[in-house]
Amino acid sequence: MAVLALAVMLSFGQLVQGDMYLNSPRGSNNKLREQSNNVQNANRLFDSQNNAASGYQIGDDCKPACKDENNNYDVTKEGATKGTMKFYQGSELYIDWFVQHGCGVGHPNLRCQITLQYMTDSDNPNLRDGTDQDSAGGDDEDPTEEATAEVARGYHEPLEYYQACYERERNKGLFTSDQQIEENGGATSTRQNPNGNGRRRGNQRHGLECPEERDYYPYWHPTPWHDIAIFTNEPQERCEYYRAESQNVKEKGRCSINQYNNPDACTGNGGEWTLEPAFNEPPPECWGGIASRDNHNGNVRNGHPDYYLWKIPEHIQGRVVLRIRYNITTDDFTLGSLANPTEEGTSLSGIKADPFFMDRSFNDPNPNNRRRSTFTGRPAVPVPLTQDPVADWLGLGEGSADTSRLLQLQVNTNQYGRTFADRTHTFLVIERPADVPADRRIVNYNVRGRRGNIVQVYPSVEYDFVPQDLVVEQGTLLHFQWTGSDANNNGNAGNGRAGTDRSNLVQAQHVVALLQALRDSCQAQYLVGPLYPRARFGIPSPRRVIRVVRTVSV
Repeated sequence: MAVLALAVMLSFGQLVQGDMYLNSPRGSNNKLREQSNNVQNANRLFDSQNNAASGYQIGDDCKPACKDENNNYDVTKEGATKGTMKFYQGSELYIDWFVQHGCGVGHPNLRCQITLQYMTDSDNPNLRDGTDQDSAGGDDEDPTEEATAEVARGYHEPLEYYQACYERERNKGLFTSDQQIEENGGATSTRQNPNGNGRRRGNQRHGLECPEERDYYPYWHPTPWHDIAIFTNEPQERCEYYRAESQNVKEKGRCSINQYNNPDACTGNGGEWTLEPAFNEPPPECWGGIASRDNHNGNVRNGHPDYYLWKIPEHIQGRVVLRIRYNITTDDFTLGSLANPTEEGTSLSGIKADPFFMDRSFNDPNPNNRRRSTFTGRPAVPVPLTQDPVADWLGLGEGSADTSRLLQLQVNTNQYGRTFADRTHTFLVIERPADVPADRRIVNYNVRGRRGNIVQVYPSVEYDFVPQDLVVEQGTLLHFQWTGSDANNNGNAGNGRAGTDRSNLVQAQHVVALLQALRDSCQAQYLVGPLYPRARFGIPSPRRVIRVVRTVSV
């Protein structure tokens, strides 16, 4: 009986925990320069919902290292936090990531959406990473212009964008389950973030991010985020809609009085409803994602990480930040459930019905007293979708007080569904060299990972090159580049000075001959074993420093 109960519990509870990790370019997970494996301020710039151990510190450019006499990180050293990556306009950049609970076409347990977006210093002229871990906009109070202007603080979304979000009435057409939503928080109050933001609600603000915009795509008001690509488990049903609703191609409306979130309420209360022009960029690419399994931070079916090859647009120039979001909804909301938004006539306050969303018609007007919904199970029984519901899930009969057969499911209704996110540190997009023709292909060849063994860096990754296996034609230009942080935990494994983060590249025409030479050298000098030189003697592992880039004639 315990086995049956466990199987049912897993079917309902498997999406309560989950994460997504951007490995290349380096995803921050809100880290900056903490000399620790864990992030110190998860509220610094955005709400990732991720494991505190994930993410990569900002790159440094100190010579020789950003260290003091005690080998601790020293932010005052010249070059500290300045290891900024630079990519050429029109070059190809591999973006790769892991998601813990899977996605992809045909996934049996969920509906999912992965969105890639970017923001530039044209959207926020003061876009920056900052140099300390304090939250964007201020720590303990609602954001202020003075705190936002402190250059030591990171700064992504503009202050006025957050203020409009905070003052604007939330979209009350959205599914909130049985959550008690804080109505004074405007669009900062969502089912995933029910208490809203600001000091009157315990300061749950995450930088200057707008929670409603974070949790839903496509969004119905203007944002500073430009769309790159979208991956979904149902491309036939969703891609046309997503591309048409993207702000790349569609203008978005707002009221001159921030409080009002629709044209009628705006003009009826003396405001002016205006439409912000579209970005006038191509619509985002939209694809069916490659299938990946649940409970696995690793490669997808092709033996590589989930990735997207982004050809950086020619019109982008200056400082840029990249964002990735992973939005999942449990498939417990099936066609047999009352909490299913695909029924005839369902809409979201004038927004085209999307099967990904669950709208307010499925809410109980009394929080914590959720309407009874039929879920598939053994047997299918009407049960309320509430926090940690208790029911006779197996149809065994309730029994007496001493022999109760009722079971409790671990359900957190603010996580059915849920959005995870990651962002890069800022990087620069620069003009290609004058002597490189516009039609010449440039491929970025970078390093992903951070210092430490797999236990120390997980759920981030150990060192590797991106792309791992690259075949290019003659005439293609490779842009070799990487960055690393000197703010690693001094106890993390690795060669060289403790806490530093360095990578090397060795060009070799014949990799087997090079490995043989390294082996012979090590055996002669250190009498080590016959296969590979041992890292403890200061010779980096060959898998890290050696990659063969093959060229073929065309």
